[in-house]
Amino acid sequence: MAKVDLIVSVKVCWWLRAYLYGVALMSDFTGLDPDPGKVGFWLKRGVRVKCKLKRTGK
Repeated sequence: MAKVDLIVSVKVCWWLRAYLYGVALMSDFTGLDPDPGKVGFWLKRGVRVKCKLKRTGK
């Protein structure tokens, strides 16, 4: 049986951490909950995941 390695690469955009801190800060100031749909939209745009299979044997 062939051996296969799975390589997962996750990249986070430079602005995502600042955005999430800002959302948390405004949520604390106002006492309101952030809109999960809007936060999820920006999370999907700010995180890149790539998966790659690498065969290592026969």
